[in-house]
Amino acid sequence: MQTIDKAREPAPCVPVEAARYVGRLSTEAREHRAVQHPYLVALREGTLPDTRFALTDFARHYYGYSAHFPRYVTSVISRLERAEHRNALLHNLVEEGGTYRDDDLAVLARAGVDRAWIDGVAHPMLFRRFAEALGVDHGAAPEADHVVCWREMLLSVLSTASAAEAIGALGLGTETIVHALYVPFVEAIARLGDVHPRDAVFFALHTVVDDDHQATLAAIAVDLAATPEGRAGLRRGMLKALTLRAGFWDWLHARALDPPRADALL
Repeated sequence: MQTIDKAREPAPCVPVEAARYVGRLSTEAREHRAVQHPYLVALREGTLPDTRFALTDFARHYYGYSAHFPRYVTSVISRLERAEHRNALLHNLVEEGGTYRDDDLAVLARAGVDRAWIDGVAHPMLFRRFAEALGVDHGAAPEADHVVCWREMLLSVLSTASAAEAIGALGLGTETIVHALYVPFVEAIARLGDVHPRDAVFFALHTVVDDDHQATLAAIAVDLAATPEGRAGLRRGMLKALTLRAGFWDWLHARALDPPRADALL
């Protein structure tokens, strides 16, 4: 995690209260419907009609969101005023490109992840590897409108909002909840029993060693929570990102509940 310079912060009591506020927002994010969604519960519990269809459908459509994650980070960097905040997110961007610290690689090795699976491979390509293992051909059909709308609306928030709102969306509304979001997919993939760990390594990365990204964004959020305007922006951005994700889960859930008619659903 990058160290955030505290020299420009107000009186000592303000960061403490700001940290508590960010902590409350993090709890609110984890309790949001986007994280506690029936779709995720069904994946975790194995109650969908066809788990393989659900995972393949997810892989086909989620790629249109995940492949653009570097753009999301870059958009947020452009909204930040303080150089130390921008530099901290640039470090995260480097890791998104497939560069890891030795201690992270050691943790991943203990979790059964071979360095050769991930070293130098950008995260979007790791997700594409997973999709291709399930037989997805992303060039076979145009992107669904639901995917395009989610991506474009999120990018609009990240590239035009205040710094606090952008951090609220990418940090509190996205990175804070990553572990909780991906665990149901890890369990559903394990239930299939025929996806090699190399092909599912995208999820191991985001459930085992993603803490640094979350901590970096949380530290920036605490800085921005020093004012009433900053606190309001953080929560608005968080709720926008969570609401957009919940809408996407609604669509995937409806498709997963009725695979034969999935493509007829608007």
